[in-house]
Amino acid sequence: MSAPDATEPTNFAGLQARIVPLVAELFATLATRNPLRMYFADIAGKTLLDIVQVLRHEGISQEAIAASLGLTLNGYHAKMKRLQALHVPEDEPEGGEARTLMERVFAFVADREDAEGTPLRAIVDAFRGVKSDSLNGVLHFLVRSSLLSVDGRGRDRRYAVVTRPGEAEPNEHDAAVLLYREGPMTRAELARRLECSVEDATRLVERLAAEGTARAAGAVDGETTWRAVDYHIPLDHTEGYEAAIFDHLAAVIQAVCKKLRLGRHHASLGDLIGGATFTFRVPVDDPLYDEVSVFLRENRVQLEGWLARARALTEAGLEGRTVRRFTLYVGQSVEDED
Repeated sequence: MSAPDATEPTNFAGLQARIVPLVAELFATLATRNPLRMYFADIAGKTLLDIVQVLRHEGISQEAIAASLGLTLNGYHAKMKRLQALHVPEDEPEGGEARTLMERVFAFVADREDAEGTPLRAIVDAFRGVKSDSLNGVLHFLVRSSLLSVDGRGRDRRYAVVTRPGEAEPNEHDAAVLLYREGPMTRAELARRLECSVEDATRLVERLAAEGTARAAGAVDGETTWRAVDYHIPLDHTEGYEAAIFDHLAAVIQAVCKKLRLGRHHASLGDLIGGATFTFRVPVDDPLYDEVSVFLRENRVQLEGWLARARALTEAGLEGRTVRRFTLYVGQSVEDED
């Protein structure tokens, strides 16, 4: 296949439509790791708000954005005001209240101290405004997800808590990767991105500053902005898994967006910005399998070596030298064929 001409029309609308199901799969997979926190309505609203903010940053007028949403300008302003009130609150409540029916039903069962479990009739009485099929569907899902257990049959069913999903608070890794990839930002901006209180964000920044990972970068409206000067999660490190997932996705998406904004709609061996994707069908008893299967390991070893050398250069001093920041990402997936 020949390389496309730079002026050849592109079908970005079609590409966007094909990407949406991939993003939906990612959201759903992340959400089902803790079924009680499946705030899909929140995701939809937050995604729209973020898209609008990016479009505004790209210089798209509010009138054009309103038209793309099928809204009048007044309707657009009203919708944005509602979304900002919901997703950019002045103060994040401590702990937060149950927002979904699933959370409320689980909390009701968990809060009752009944050794024999909570009777179905008690749950029905507590949720009289909920349709029976919806309530039964939620109870069935909670049991299937091993969050609740059920004893008895029919109207005599009793429910009890099996496990309480933990929700870890944001840690230094979560803060560091945001300050490194998206900084500088104020503590309030960091708190909004981490969905935590400003006090918690401040504590994280102070810890990072104390260990030399974060430094003050300036000020915005009198508020100090912070940037991470380094960020890396070593191999076999048990903390920072969520931050590592975010970092990998951020690197891929930012590279794709930068390539698109540069208007370079083809790949060449001279590229400094871009990516490559290959799929191989290899028998496990073939010598090629041994070469391909170690791709991820060998690249990790090489990248760790480059990182050590780059850090040594930084420590030696980079004053007076032209410096570029490279972000490299590698990935590998393996499936058995039937």
